[in-house]
Amino acid sequence: MSGLKAALYKDLKLFLSGSGAAALLLPFVLLLALWLGLGDLTTQSYVQPFPIAVRDEDDTVMSRSLLAQMRRIELFSQVTVLEEESDDLQALQEGAAAVITIPKDFFYDLYTMTDCPVSIILNEDMPLESALISSIFRSVMDIIRGNQVASSAVYKLCYGTLSQEQQQALYNEASVNLLQDALGRQGVFENEAVQTDLQGALERRPAACVLSVLALFFSISAVKTLPEELGLGVLPRYRALGGSMAAFICSKFLVACLLTLPTLILMLAVFRPAAPLLFLALALLLLVAAFGLLLGLAAWLRDPSSVQRWGNLLLFLSLVLGGTLWSRHLLTKPLALLGKFTLPYYASLGLEAGAAGLGWEELPGLLWPLPVMGVAGLLAALLALNRASRSGRPVISSHVESSEPVAGERPQFSVRPHAFLSRLAGLSAFKLRAMAGGWRGLIALLAVAALCGSAAASVQTGGRQQLCLAVCDLDQSAASQELLQRLTGRAELSLQLCGPEEGRYLLLLGEVEGLLTIGEGYGQALSDDGQIPLRYEGAAAAVSLQGAREIVAGQVSVQRSRARAEWDAQVHLGRSLTAAESARLQALMDETEASMPPLYYQQTQSGAQAPLPFVPSQLSFAALMVLFTLLTAAAWTGGRDGRLVERRMWALPFGRALSYGSDCLALTALGLLTSLAVMVRGGGTGLWAICAAIAYAVCVSALALALIRVTQTDGRIDGLAPFLALILCLLGGCFLDLSQLSPALLGVSLLTPPGLALQASRGLWPCLLVLLGAAAVLFALGIRLRPKH
Repeated sequence: MSGLKAALYKDLKLFLSGSGAAALLLPFVLLLALWLGLGDLTTQSYVQPFPIAVRDEDDTVMSRSLLAQMRRIELFSQVTVLEEESDDLQALQEGAAAVITIPKDFFYDLYTMTDCPVSIILNEDMPLESALISSIFRSVMDIIRGNQVASSAVYKLCYGTLSQEQQQALYNEASVNLLQDALGRQGVFENEAVQTDLQGALERRPAACVLSVLALFFSISAVKTLPEELGLGVLPRYRALGGSMAAFICSKFLVACLLTLPTLILMLAVFRPAAPLLFLALALLLLVAAFGLLLGLAAWLRDPSSVQRWGNLLLFLSLVLGGTLWSRHLLTKPLALLGKFTLPYYASLGLEAGAAGLGWEELPGLLWPLPVMGVAGLLAALLALNRASRSGRPVISSHVESSEPVAGERPQFSVRPHAFLSRLAGLSAFKLRAMAGGWRGLIALLAVAALCGSAAASVQTGGRQQLCLAVCDLDQSAASQELLQRLTGRAELSLQLCGPEEGRYLLLLGEVEGLLTIGEGYGQALSDDGQIPLRYEGAAAAVSLQGAREIVAGQVSVQRSRARAEWDAQVHLGRSLTAAESARLQALMDETEASMPPLYYQQTQSGAQAPLPFVPSQLSFAALMVLFTLLTAAAWTGGRDGRLVERRMWALPFGRALSYGSDCLALTALGLLTSLAVMVRGGGTGLWAICAAIAYAVCVSALALALIRVTQTDGRIDGLAPFLALILCLLGGCFLDLSQLSPALLGVSLLTPPGLALQASRGLWPCLLVLLGAAAVLFALGIRLRPKH
């Protein structure tokens, strides 16, 4: 126990000796920034409510009852009743997705099966919304037509030419069946429609983001000193004094837990999860996975800066691919598949499982990859630590591969301009390679940036174009296959066949808007007129629940009408139908349906477009990546190698300008390379975007160097890079539509480099000048402050 206490004291001192206090405070700021509005991209992932207009020419109790039912559908944000003098085109131009006209005497004509079609005008500039309202409308009309067809076919089979009394009996029977099917259409489902938890889903997304960042960030902070400790022989001496390898590793894990605890307590107060113990257990599992992976990484790397660099890249990739900044189904399939190997994926899965009420016994089946990740990383770390303990790793040296003169020599340097520029370029290239972690580090960085660019392009073009449903067919009967064919024929629907377990995963993660489960015995239940084994569950953040249920219910009602027709015919004849009569009944239904006049007419006209959801630009992604990269890379200038180079350079003529100028040039070049790697994939390389990217890279370079000199953190600013980058990008409006929040926040965004860069990319040249002016001020501030040696 004394060995564990000593190791724990040592690890806490190492953390607090650098930027520890700031690292403990920044998570609170990040939590606040995420709380302000990370839901913008979540709402983009689903179909949003939209308004419709209705012209009620019938103006009866039945028509008003129909309007009341339409207003209860969540998919319709507003149902406006048009006056006689109102124009249909004007309603469309004011934002309605459709205008539906209920003709006079519609319900009486419906009773007598008289031709009196409903008119529906769709807004062609709102294609998805128009397709959905058309599908729901068609489903209701299909119920009407299905009942009329079935009843007419039964009477033709049983009685041939109908007398007036038989015609009246047909109308009565058809109207009764129609009312039963129309009013009880939601009864085809075993489960009732549940109110969507949109607000809860929007709160769980930033919670999953913060949990993932905390687990990775504090795990990096706890393990990044491991290479230096091994190089100094701390582990062999610790074990020689009676300490164990388990205590050595356990102390670092306890440090990560202790550092995470304050923010976790705040999160419990802010998000108020329904199951606090499950929330804490999920946080612990995320820490186990993150700590194990990063411990394995740190054990095989040579210095703390490499651990921080690769750890930050891992954290950045997790945010981009994990589905917390935006939904994973906005990404292409390969990128979404990679996202399943990230911590945010399982953080979201765990939180959604808790909100869905899953018990403790079901969670291991969902979250088992987290402890597996941790154990795999731990085994890799133990292998490296045992080797280091047996052989003794040499003390880390700060060998700088440069052509600079050694201490004691009188440096020879020409002050001629071309010699100065040549030396500046050579030194900048050397520092660029060193800051990036060598050629391999630079290649890895640009590869991650290109991957980020692909993700950015996917998010910009991957908004929901169809209503995506997962379907689990447990019946596998002819009737269930017919239902799938009917639903697949709907252009506005996209079906994804799956098993029960996969369907639950897709629903929990919000990758589909609903899960339709066709239970065993579906085909038999259609003809038995009993409860149909059919369930529909909507995603927590989806508002399409009622609309999707209407579409499915319409198709099931049509199937049930046809299945019920044979039973009705047997009742009328007083005996069972022969095989020939059954075939004749089916043929009569097909003939009757083909001969009946249409129940509605549909046309399209141009109107107002649907409000576009906020989509981050390519430069938004580049801004986040550049901040991550440059705040991490700039730490080299405050580290041992950077200080050694700077100490030599300050003895030269114009040495201060040469040293600090090469720092800025190297960082600017690294930032520009990163920006281009992100932006070129999505086509965001317009003139203003390129100018904004250059000015942004210069400004962030000067900011990073000034932070190192002002804060005197000896290069440990890289540890704060994840929080600083996320906070600045959120405040800058990279991932939030600040114009919808408040004018004050929009003004605040112009005080941040990302906010200025975004405005400059839109052609606002004053913002470009402000970026360059800020870079000049920060450069002047940094060059006047000599770093602590």
